[in-house]
Amino acid sequence: MLKKTIYAVFIILLMITSASNAKDRVTKHKITKQEIIASIKGGVASTKRLLKRVPIDYYQDNDTLLHYAVQFRRQDVVELLVNRKILISRKGGIFYGTALQDAIYYGHLGIASYLLEKGSLVNVKNIEGETALHIAAKRGYLDMVQQLLAHGASKTIPDGDGNTAYDLIPDLSWDSKKELQETLSIGRADTPKIHSYSKGILNSSIHSTKNKNINIIDKKSKIDYDSHMGIEINIHRTSKF
Repeated sequence: MLKKTIYAVFIILLMITSASNAKDRVTKHKITKQEIIASIKGGVASTKRLLKRVPIDYYQDNDTLLHYAVQFRRQDVVELLVNRKILISRKGGIFYGTALQDAIYYGHLGIASYLLEKGSLVNVKNIEGETALHIAAKRGYLDMVQQLLAHGASKTIPDGDGNTAYDLIPDLSWDSKKELQETLSIGRADTPKIHSYSKGILNSSIHSTKNKNINIIDKKSKIDYDSHMGIEINIHRTSKF
């Protein structure tokens, strides 16, 4: 009986200790927005102290620590967070977009260039349906537009209103506007390739690479089929479109 009582008391103490530790963990991550802002604005040293209280990917009010650092133009803190492997393309900020988009919006182009070099995704859309390229084009940032395109930004993505980046070019001096238009104009190479097929192209062979079983469909077409390998299609044009 005594052993059972001691065992029961031990279990109760263990449960109390676990609950207390869980409460401590929750309390440790409780922090106000004002504290976060003060830490970020204070620079690297205060941000390091902040990171002892919250995880690197702490998220509050739709903002990551990286969004705060961008907002207050703290490139030193941005670099600290990126070096500590923060989720660089996580959405948040003023228009629920990436930190890169916020950097361009606020005109912090040095930070934007840094985030680009560190691998921020460029074709993510914010709540308005805009990508980083839309934001850069709308503000007339030619250098940033060129950097984004060099990192894979798409000219053809429409925003929430159906506008491409080209459509958002503002009225600037003639030379600047013309250069932006030339840079953002959509040519044949930028247009997604869509293959269309007509009834006149059915001289086709479908083949695999092993154990071919050939079924004659008609005099012009044949199918070489293998259930384990999948199929590969070669189209031979027989009539004009």
